[in-house]
Amino acid sequence: MTTELFTKDYDSQNEDYCKVVELEGRTLVIMADGMGGLSLGAEAAECVCEGIAEYVSKNLEADNLWQEAFKYADNKLHELSLANHSNMGAVVTALIITETSCEVAWQGNVRLYLYRDNQLQQLTTDHVMDIGYGQKMLTRCLKGGGLRDDVPTKNIPLQTGDILFLCTDGFYNIYEQDLSSGNASVPKEDIMTDDATCLTLKIIST
Repeated sequence: MTTELFTKDYDSQNEDYCKVVELEGRTLVIMADGMGGLSLGAEAAECVCEGIAEYVSKNLEADNLWQEAFKYADNKLHELSLANHSNMGAVVTALIITETSCEVAWQGNVRLYLYRDNQLQQLTTDHVMDIGYGQKMLTRCLKGGGLRDDVPTKNIPLQTGDILFLCTDGFYNIYEQDLSSGNASVPKEDIMTDDATCLTLKIIST
């Protein structure tokens, strides 16, 4: 598998965070996006990714792995929020990739796409609600206040030649059309409205 990361700041600080960890015969990939309107978005995204990575790395064979990993990260975010006297939050998607499969779990709207046989498929479902006037509201995220007991997961068999795109809304809101041709373009500042991050993962052989 090969990886390539595209990321660009919209303002002075990028509130997207991506982490890749090589485990025993598996690769853990996590991407988080600090929530707009809350404090310390960059710190929130980093805290969530590092918390999930810490739990998964130590408990790879645990039952309810994703539920417990997300809960652990949420607790870490709660501690950080208290320490900073701030209301913090982030959306996150995490993957474990083996030679033959990809397992994904998510809270929020960081998307995972699969490009196969010239077709682009969105594998995650955005946790958002349309509130009218072209506005949407997140219905799930990590904010340090506890989680529902049903973190969604999917397991996807992989084939040689598959391409996975993991990206924040600042990227796919502009570049989803490029993804449909199997490419991730470098973000252009003049059309950006948010931090934009996309990790491309190409499956070389299965």
